Amino acid sequence: MTLDLREKDVVEPVSAGSLTQSRDAEGLGLFSNVLWLWRFRDLIALMVRRDLLGRYRGSVMGAFWTIINPVGHLLIYIFLFCIVLKVRFGTDASTSNFALYLMSGLLPWGALSESLARATTAIAEQSNLVKRVVFPLEILPLVIVLSSLLSEVIALVILVGAAFLYQGTVHWTIAFLPLIMLSQTMFTGGLSWLFASLGVYIRDMRHMIILALQVWMYTTPIIYPASALPDNLQFLIWINPMAGIVGDYRLVILEGAPPDWSFYALYTIIATLLWFGGFYFFQKTKKSFADVM
Repeated sequence: MTLDLREKDVVEPVSAGSLTQSRDAEGLGLFSNVLWLWRFRDLIALMVRRDLLGRYRGSVMGAFWTIINPVGHLLIYIFLFCIVLKVRFGTDASTSNFALYLMSGLLPWGALSESLARATTAIAEQSNLVKRVVFPLEILPLVIVLSSLLSEVIALVILVGAAFLYQGTVHWTIAFLPLIMLSQTMFTGGLSWLFASLGVYIRDMRHMIILALQVWMYTTPIIYPASALPDNLQFLIWINPMAGIVGDYRLVILEGAPPDWSFYALYTIIATLLWFGGFYFFQKTKKSFADVM
């Protein structure tokens, strides 16, 4: 899936002055650079909308694939891990409880994996914007991240509804979700800038990332509880930000507890460093994009 963009689509929604200022971003401080993205919010919103609508253009089911895809994966994993392997979360051994815990892990992971896989080709697939138009290239990976996040939000509404039907209540702790999702967005955005830049120079980057994501998923307690890891592998939980994010999703949505603040602080610090570090790396490397492409 690629962003369906042409020069006229991305230049008209913003002023020529704003686009010209994109060339001057290198002279700003790092924090100012990130705030500089805010001036392109209308363009970002337009591109996110087009990306969401363009994903399923021409398909019979249309936007319903946003729901069908996670539900389909959910059913496959339920059969394999709940019925065949008999994995359980907590003391409740029911299939419904397993499905809720599994979906609460799959949704944030799906948003991350989709963003990173697509980000690796986000710049290479838009060579017209790199070579011919004064365009803020920094927003291309960001559009993919926000588009994937919105798809996740749609599925989260279904998850919260299913949790209400099963548990008979909606925990007040879901009010913490925006905090968790903000850290998740910063973590994903920083990696997306990094991989989008590397993808220009290393054309095998997408295949490498897809393979790495498969390994990363199975070392993250998504399809099994964190307690299932042997004691000598528990350190994987602490060095894996997605483990903390997934765990906090389950705490606030299903268990009615606030986030684990020690994990939250750790993965938020990592996310912040990656956000600014990824942006800085993209800024420094984008100067030679046109030469490479």
